[in-house]
Amino acid sequence: MRFTRIDRPVPGAEPADAVVNLVFLANLAAQETTGDTASSTSVERVQHRLRGSVEYDTLAFALEVPDEDPAGYLLVSTPLMEDRDVVEAEVILDAGHLPLPGAGFEPEGRAVLSTLFAEAEAVTACLGRSVVQTWLLHPADETPGTGEWADLLRERGYSLGLTEIQGVVEVDAGTPDWPSGVTVEVVRNLRFPPPLIDGVLALYHRASVDVPTGGLVAEPVDWTRERLAAAARRVVNTGREMVSVVLSDATGVIGISEITRFPGSEPGIAEQGITAIDVRARGNGYGLRIKQEALRAAAEHLGATRVYTSNAADNTWMVDINRRLGWRVVSGGSGWQKRL
Repeated sequence: MRFTRIDRPVPGAEPADAVVNLVFLANLAAQETTGDTASSTSVERVQHRLRGSVEYDTLAFALEVPDEDPAGYLLVSTPLMEDRDVVEAEVILDAGHLPLPGAGFEPEGRAVLSTLFAEAEAVTACLGRSVVQTWLLHPADETPGTGEWADLLRERGYSLGLTEIQGVVEVDAGTPDWPSGVTVEVVRNLRFPPPLIDGVLALYHRASVDVPTGGLVAEPVDWTRERLAAAARRVVNTGREMVSVVLSDATGVIGISEITRFPGSEPGIAEQGITAIDVRARGNGYGLRIKQEALRAAAEHLGATRVYTSNAADNTWMVDINRRLGWRVVSGGSGWQKRL
């Protein structure tokens, strides 16, 4: 077996067969685990990742076997602005190496997994970085951080850093009531009116500090007007559609909730992004209501009927809100880390 680098996509050209196969296998594994297509990715989304941006770069490798289909794929992503010691590794196995439900890995499958993670660690070292992070998807009835794949990571020196709960909310959230003095604005594709920008940037930074990251290396994000403008351009250039619901009162911006529809996604599926309430406005039930507003905006502007959302298992505030919105849990996640 040997690793072959998958070329970066050429704008306007058809996706490479390797990328199409990689996405097919990733979705097959995800849907077998969750039983739901909301957890799927798309060829378009992976293509944009492989083109890179000022914030992230991604390399893709195929683990080739003579006269056979690739045994697996490896995606290696490098943050370029924060967390510059970190590499994020995503391992995708060929369907022939995935265990059947309720069964364990065959020895050959375990060997392929070990080979893929060994390559991730080698690439990390070649890039001059010292931390490898990776995520596992777990069935809803399996405790995140357990299972044979998790055991293999532990054997390789990875530590469990964070667990997540992942699920789907149907877009039928009702219309919230707001006290007088609170203003609700819906913004498309990060094109915030100038009076909102400084408050939005402050909330973005606050969220990067407050969102649980457990034992994973994750630096606060330094949001600036220039960075926001660049992010807005990327939304358009990558074919995404976003809605941001912004709350304000007499003191300024006090809350934000965002939902994104990615190109190539299943019709009606969107993904929840950040939801943050400023410290001075917490305790008023605004978190639930702003998510209701975001769901309504996603239905109106993005055609969403279901929204996929995940959050840290110990983020009890958001877990409670999602459950009150009718969240149907489809899977769990576990984030792992190894220092080289």
